[in-house]
Amino acid sequence: MVTIKDIEQVLTMVRNKGFRVIIRLRKSRNMIALEREIRALSPEGNYVAWASAFPAPPHQIIDAYGIVSIEIYCRNELIKQLSDWRELVKELQSLNECH
Repeated sequence: MVTIKDIEQVLTMVRNKGFRVIIRLRKSRNMIALEREIRALSPEGNYVAWASAFPAPPHQIIDAYGIVSIEIYCRNELIKQLSDWRELVKELQSLNECH
């Protein structure tokens, strides 16, 4: 289960280290982007209003929809692909800043 605190912890690491994280969900073609803030992405990768993409807050969406994959980007380069939230936390803790 992913909590609001979990998301805040990951978002802080993403902001501080300069990464972009894309979460692909099982039950939606829309995705979640973690950058300077939490954003909803359309299936084409465009930013969309959260309310039009998802009916609930991020932590509820992640739990309800399930994670297919999590991608970590440095600049626009994919540096790691993971399959669950715990792996993401460990990986972000171990990675150096994105330059």
